[in-house]
Amino acid sequence: MKRVFMFVVLGALCINSYAQSASAKVTETKSPFLIEKGNISIKFGGFVRFVTFADFGGVVPSYDFVSSTMASQSEWDKQSRLSMDASGTRLHLKVIQKTELLGDIEYYIESDFRGAVDVFRLRHAYISFKGLIMGQWWSFMTDFQANAQTIDVQGVNSRTFFRTPLIGYNKKLSEKTSFGISLEFPKSKITTPTGIRVVNQRFPDVPLFLMFKGKSAHLKITGLFRAMDYGVNSTSEIETKIGAGAQLSGSVKMGENFTLFSQGIYGKGVARYINDLAALNLDLAPDAATGSLQALPMYSISLGARANFNKSLYASANFSIAGLANKTDYYSANEYHKGNYLSASLFWTGVKNFTLAGEYIHGYRLNMNETHSSANRLQVMVMYSW
Repeated sequence: MKRVFMFVVLGALCINSYAQSASAKVTETKSPFLIEKGNISIKFGGFVRFVTFADFGGVVPSYDFVSSTMASQSEWDKQSRLSMDASGTRLHLKVIQKTELLGDIEYYIESDFRGAVDVFRLRHAYISFKGLIMGQWWSFMTDFQANAQTIDVQGVNSRTFFRTPLIGYNKKLSEKTSFGISLEFPKSKITTPTGIRVVNQRFPDVPLFLMFKGKSAHLKITGLFRAMDYGVNSTSEIETKIGAGAQLSGSVKMGENFTLFSQGIYGKGVARYINDLAALNLDLAPDAATGSLQALPMYSISLGARANFNKSLYASANFSIAGLANKTDYYSANEYHKGNYLSASLFWTGVKNFTLAGEYIHGYRLNMNETHSSANRLQVMVMYSW
C-alpha cells in the first residue's frame, strides 16, 4: 500500500508540475488540481479530516459508532475514553476521457487511511461508461440521500454502508426516473455451530432499484436476492440458503430550509446490508430444531432531518432502530436482539473548503435476555477539502 500511496502522490505532483510547465497550452481552470487537455480531464482531490471524540456512559470500540459492538455495562473498565483520529483523510484521482464510441469513460481511484492500524487502503476503484460500472464501488442498496449528515462516517445503525466489487448498470428511464441492477461480490457472515463450516460463495448478491427524483424529493425502491452457501462436515456437502429483502428510502424538502429523510429495510438473511447487523455474524445463524442454519428475519428503520439556518450553518438529527424480528431458542441469552442510534449535529462551512462540526451520539443495545447497554459520544471535526 505504501507503493500505491507514493504512486498517487508522485502522480499528483507530476500532474501539477506538468500543468505549470504547459500553462501556455492548457486553459487555466479555477482549481489548481484540475487539468483539461484535448478529450481528457484529470482531477486530483480529497480532504484532510481530523476528529476528536470522548465516549462516556459506555464505550464503542472503534472510530465508527456501531451500537451492536458497544461494551457491556458490566465491564467497569470500558465505560469512558478519549480518542483522536485523522484516518478518515482521503485522496482520489478522477480521469474522464471523451470518446465517440463509448461516450465519456470515467476512471476513479480513492483511498484513505482506515485499514487495519490506520494503514493506507483502497476505498474505490472503478471504470464506468454507458451506464456500466465495473470495479469497487458502493453497493446498489446504498442511498446516501435518505439519511441526514453525520460526522460519524458509518452513520445511523439502520442504513446500508459498504463498498464491494461489482458489475452494475444504471439507466435513466425518463427525466425523473432511473433503474439499476448489479452483480455484487458475495460475502456472508455466518454463525457456525459444531459440524458447520464457512465455504467459498458461488452466487453473486443481486440488488436492483427503481428511483424517482424530482426537484424537492426522491424515492428509491430496492429489492435484493442472495444465495448463501455453507458446508456440512458430516456429509461433505455444500448447502444453500436463500436470502431476500426490500428497502424503501427517500427524502423530501419542506420549504427552502428544512428536509426530512427516511429509510426502511426488511428481509431474511440481509444482515450484511444493515449497519448494526453487518458487524455481527448474522446472515445465517444456527437453527436448534434442525442442527442446520437459517436466514433470520430482520429489519431497520430511520428518520432524519436537516435545518439550514443560513448559507454557512446547518443542523441535522437522526433516529434509527435495527434488529432481529423474532426471539427464538436458537439464540443464546446474551446475544444481540436490537439497537437504537440517536445523533444531533451542527455544521459550519463559513470558509471555502473548510468545515467545522460538532456532534452528540447516543446508542443503545438490547440483548435476547433483556439485558442492555448504552454509550454516548461527543465529537468535534475539522476538515479541509480540495
